[in-house]
Formats: sequence, C-alpha cells, structure tokens
Amino acid sequence: MNTIFNDVCVLVAAAFALTLVPGFRNLERSLLSRRDQGAVLLVFTILGLVEEATVSNAGLINERIVAVCAAGLVGGPWVGLAVGVFVTWLAVAHHGLPLGAITTSMLCGGLAGGWLCRWRPKVAQHPLTGFCLTFGVSLLRSGFLFFAPHPAATLHRLEEIGMAPVLQGLGTALILAIIDRVRDRDEQSRAAASAEAHALQA
Repeated sequence: MNTIFNDVCVLVAAAFALTLVPGFRNLERSLLSRRDQGAVLLVFTILGLVEEATVSNAGLINERIVAVCAAGLVGGPWVGLAVGVFVTWLAVAHHGLPLGAITTSMLCGGLAGGWLCRWRPKVAQHPLTGFCLTFGVSLLRSGFLFFAPHPAATLHRLEEIGMAPVLQGLGTALILAIIDRVRDRDEQSRAAASAEAHALQA
C-alpha cells in the first residue's frame, strides 16, 4: 500500500510539473509548440526514469506505461513515440524483458495517444480516454509477457495482472484530471479578471 501511495505522489508531481508548461494554459491552442513538446518530453522521460531509480519496480503501478500513454495524449505522436522508445530501451536493457512484446505495447500506447491528441484533442484530454488507453496497453503488455517463452517475474500472480492495468489506467486519468482542473481554474481566473475590467470601464 505504501508503494502505491509513493507512486501516486510521483504521478501527481509529474502532473503539476506539466501544468507549468505555458501551452497547457492556453485553451485556444489544441497543439503544443515545439518548445512545449520538449518540456513535456523531459517530464515524461524523468517519469520513466523514476521506475528505475526507486523501489516502485515491485509495485503494481508501472510508471513507464503511464508515462508513454500520457505523453502521447498530452504531447502528440512524436513525444509519445520518443518516450516509448526510451522506456522500451530501459525495460529491455536493464530488466531483460522481451524486446518484441515491450516494443509493440509501448509504441502502440505512445502512437495511439499521440494520434488522438493530433486529431481529437478534446477526446485525448479526457481522463476516461487516458484510463481506457492505459488499461488496454497494460493488458496488451501483460498478455505478451505472460505468453512469452520466459514469463517475466513481475507477472507471477494472476491477480496482479488483473489489478495492475486498472491502477495504471487510473494513474494516467489522474494526470489528465489534474491538468484539466488547472486549465479550468486558469480559465475562471481570466474570465473573472475580464469581467472586472469591463465593470471598471463601465
């Protein structure tokens, strides 16, 4: 339970770091600038590294899966692809996971989220979209690893295979919900300031 709490704290910190990116505060722009995409890439690369630097490898929330899906949904296809390649390298090089299974699931998550962000930005920003995408990618990854010739040690209990996708989906939904909440608050502040300015002019 303590590990899940620590993972949630990491995801909340990542979400608040994303709200500092200027492009997320401009509701009129559906796509981020190159500079903002670079900032998003940095945040999710660090989130992927957290999986290596902490004891969360033993937990049910895999920050790498959350990072890939959320990166695609908020940063676009190239950010999702870059984060997917990076975390795939981490998983294969440092944990010996099968390249084909990890590459397929991670790149699918990053690119699917990225194309949603590109063509349906309003849908991509919804927390339910983040949950469904991450849940599906996590199930795909677990299925690949479970039926691999040498199943990964992290999939030694079937109940964990069922619980982990739900928790990871909630992790991505949490990031999107925090970003959406901050955007709404900024929009309300701008509307209140505009109304006050009109009242003073009147």
